[in-house]
Amino acid sequence: MNKGRTKENDPILTTRLYTLTEVEKILGVSHRTLLRWVTEGKIKAVKVGSRWKVSEDTLKRILEATNVSN
Repeated sequence: MNKGRTKENDPILTTRLYTLTEVEKILGVSHRTLLRWVTEGKIKAVKVGSRWKVSEDTLKRILEATNVSN
């Protein structure tokens, strides 16, 4: 019997994805800057439909890196 993917057995399905608008507010940067960082590969993001999304893990790493440097 194939159970398939469920939230209980697949962490990908439980990973929170943030829109660029949400990330802009959290990081305090403009949309243009954030989009440039994504297209340059400075921030890992995935495209869902026509919109870029940033994973919670990626956002946490960015925030931890900026806290270390401050």
